[in-house]
Amino acid sequence: MGAFNPLGPTGLDQSLIPVEVRAKYYEEVLLSTDLTPFMGAQPSSAIQVEYKKMGTGSTLSVPFSKEIDYKNPIKGNFAQISGKGQNLQFYEDQVSVDMLSLADKLQGIQFMNLETPVDVFDALKPKLQTAHRRNIVYSLIQSATTGNYPNFANGPVADRVIYSAPVNAPIYNANIQTSLDAMAGNTSAYNSSGLSVNLIRKLRDYAIGGGISFENEKRISPIMLATSKNAWVPTYVYLMDTPSYRSLCQDPLFSGQFTRGIIESVINQPSLLKGAFYKGMIDNVEIYECPELGNFQQKSSNLASTFSWNLFMGAQAFMLLWGEQPWFSLEYSNHRTIVEMAMLEIRGQKPLMFPSFNNDQRPVENGLIHSFVNITGL
Repeated sequence: MGAFNPLGPTGLDQSLIPVEVRAKYYEEVLLSTDLTPFMGAQPSSAIQVEYKKMGTGSTLSVPFSKEIDYKNPIKGNFAQISGKGQNLQFYEDQVSVDMLSLADKLQGIQFMNLETPVDVFDALKPKLQTAHRRNIVYSLIQSATTGNYPNFANGPVADRVIYSAPVNAPIYNANIQTSLDAMAGNTSAYNSSGLSVNLIRKLRDYAIGGGISFENEKRISPIMLATSKNAWVPTYVYLMDTPSYRSLCQDPLFSGQFTRGIIESVINQPSLLKGAFYKGMIDNVEIYECPELGNFQQKSSNLASTFSWNLFMGAQAFMLLWGEQPWFSLEYSNHRTIVEMAMLEIRGQKPLMFPSFNNDQRPVENGLIHSFVNITGL
């Protein structure tokens, strides 16, 4: 676009942002977030993306069904089958969209043009893009952490959380603050309350088995089920903040595996995850640094210890719902000396939940396990 002329009307003056510009903006934002590699339209995606059609309301229902008992088939050549069928159990979660906007402005356009010509679109749009894509990541993580558990007296069920500490396993409806305070007496070292290879393996075990004991809750589906030499290779993702990565690097099991993987297995590195934030794979778990998790670090009651709130993801961990692609609005005020651009969108997001197998009044994460790690001093 040409340089902005404050004296002449343009399409921007009338908020007539071309459709192709809107589409390009949306693509640029969505394809450049920290969580983009895990988004997709399929139920196997960690972050399932859906779009509401006009006239269908502001809420989307996501149906699930419980698996039937596979251990006790009806036996016998002449056994009665009719009337012995297992009832299918269906449940659903709901995601609602809301109106969201981000805005920035420039003041004194005419005076600024005396120094250097200002292209309003190019000056305002990049800041909106950066804020927008960071807000998508922040909103997703916040919906699963402090948004889902604003009262720390109530935390995830024991089958969906691991506190990195040699303390007793948290009980049902655990108290997050009490558990964090129990970790405060330990250090952030990988073999104490820090992040270790063995902890990541334990999270994987929880996902594959369904919790502390086998199928105590729903087993978490992998985000990808590939094959290697005719064997299934289920894949999960572990998102950690930057201090957690420093703790993990202390673990000789990780440093040895990470170095060996980079040297020997470059050809097998997942193409979507290549880059500075991809840290390798541990037993079917992609390790991924997500700096935005730093927004959700927690403190012990005495404020002396700091803990990371990391996330282990399988399929359908989140639902990201758009009502419409984001659009722009541009307006002038104060006799056209102030110009303000806004990005507006209709979006909603949440972690998908299902009723606990042990208490149908208690919601449990469908594809998430929470991971608390001591990062004090890192």
